[in-house]
Amino acid sequence: MKLTVFATTDVHGAVYPYDYFSGKEKSTSLLHIKSYIDRYKESHPDEMVLTVDNGDILQGDVWNDYDFEAGPGHRLLPRIINDTYDVIGIGNHEFNFGLDYLHSVYTSLRPAIINSNVDFMDHPLSKRVLPYTILEKETPGGTIKIGFLSVVPTQILKWDAFHLEGRLNVADMRTTVEKTAAEMKAAGADLTILLSHSGLSKNPDHLKTSGENQTLLMTMIQDVDGIVFGHTHEFFPDRDFDVSIGTIDFKRGTINNKPMVQPGVYGSHAGKLSFEVERSQDGWQTRHQSACLIDTGETRLDSRLLAKYEPFHKKVLEYLSTPIGEIDSPWHTYFSRLFPSKAVQVVAEAGKAYAKRLIAAGELESLPVLGFNAAVKAGRDGPHDFTVLEAGAVTLAEAIDLYKHANTLLVIKIDGATLREWLEWSASQFIIPDEDGFLLRPNRSRDGFPSYNYDTFFDLDYVFDITRPPRYDSTAKQIHDSRRVAEVKYMGREVKDDDEFIIPANNYRVSYTPFLRNAEILHESRLSVRDIIIDYMRGNPQFELRDPMTILPRGTYRMETATKAKDYIMTNQPIRHMKETEHGFSRYEINLE
Repeated sequence: MKLTVFATTDVHGAVYPYDYFSGKEKSTSLLHIKSYIDRYKESHPDEMVLTVDNGDILQGDVWNDYDFEAGPGHRLLPRIINDTYDVIGIGNHEFNFGLDYLHSVYTSLRPAIINSNVDFMDHPLSKRVLPYTILEKETPGGTIKIGFLSVVPTQILKWDAFHLEGRLNVADMRTTVEKTAAEMKAAGADLTILLSHSGLSKNPDHLKTSGENQTLLMTMIQDVDGIVFGHTHEFFPDRDFDVSIGTIDFKRGTINNKPMVQPGVYGSHAGKLSFEVERSQDGWQTRHQSACLIDTGETRLDSRLLAKYEPFHKKVLEYLSTPIGEIDSPWHTYFSRLFPSKAVQVVAEAGKAYAKRLIAAGELESLPVLGFNAAVKAGRDGPHDFTVLEAGAVTLAEAIDLYKHANTLLVIKIDGATLREWLEWSASQFIIPDEDGFLLRPNRSRDGFPSYNYDTFFDLDYVFDITRPPRYDSTAKQIHDSRRVAEVKYMGREVKDDDEFIIPANNYRVSYTPFLRNAEILHESRLSVRDIIIDYMRGNPQFELRDPMTILPRGTYRMETATKAKDYIMTNQPIRHMKETEHGFSRYEINLE
């Protein structure tokens, strides 16, 4: 008998083949994946076919924002989930909207919803989410029992602390998988498939207890027969990956003889786990197993399926087309990690205006307010992963694109010493220039420095000396005693260690960053950061573009960003397009003399 398990991960709401920010059709989507699976089932009637999702499907695209606003009975995503999946795992972004919203969505879903390492305590989710599920399927050879378990990084307690603290507990992923898989085998599971919302890393920090990307460790657990993994938006099978523990077979898609897939992000690929099994006196035995990826960009979309979901698509378009403001020049994030960007600064300005209203109302003490932000979209997921707003009317869709996450706004108080450490972390994004003169390399690698961890403080003036080693890695873990921040000034005066500042921040940044976890929280808004930005944009704000950063040594450097960025270089910017590299990216020369 043949068993096929199709898998998705990190779909992030990319249901319909349409980019709602650019207004263009797409060649990949969850509907493409469902089209492929439906045709596969028709052409392979003798196979047992199951479909699973590995988490991060409820957040990330405008379908998700529509659902959050629409409320129970009017949400769109549950329809496609119920039409597509047999089993659903939970990703870290499922927790972004809070447990009550998650429970409200899950009550409308038919597939089994599983997670093995989160204890929901006394929340109703404890009854809705199963630690594992075993599906019993009838075959000519008798009943076969296929088990699924799921884990998520323990870091959700940091990333969404203000939704989750005191409301749930999270156990270590690897030890949970060992225990749960053994329990499932004892309960009669003939095959056990792990849905691991965790990446594949060889970094020793990730392989320790409670590491974030532990999937390599899962390959050594005897009772696990196959693995679907995700979280890092990468691909497997991947010939660029070399294991440090055990063996890898790219042709079969196995590590340590376990078939495994990581099918990218936004429905770009589907994963396929294939098993050939036969019944013997000792039960079901696996004769052959393999794994591969299916590129949905090469998949024919079922016109009937497209027509079925077109009314939902039109609802989303209507929701997004509402104009809320106007801008007089293009805003983009193509060069935002080096040059000022209004698409980044507007978030800082919105938070700052919110905090100043609280001060004026007497709800906060009167201290200097510093606005900051990082570019959420700056090429991590490809050349189209940038925010671009053209001059003219700004719609709700574009305002959402300025800040796509559902983080809440927190106002914190920090001292000058903490502020300096925060800037050291930002300074650590730059590599020490090599013989090719690179200042920034693409952050599309497992060990890259993602743009969303590079914060710019627009109300300061500071100097980074990048000839010194970086003090932090991309996760804000200190890796060196060096210091790159040579100077920090506020209103022309050097910032002292005991100076105090009010910072409009977000719950992710405060929870995630080690040197901010003890920051004094002055105010927690009921509004999301995104809602505050939308309100700010409705007032057609006018603010001065600030360039707070100076890099030493001065000179000519190189960086990579999207090829499309060359169309947005201003005449007064010291940027020159050099050549296209690959996959829609180009090399640029930056004169910082």
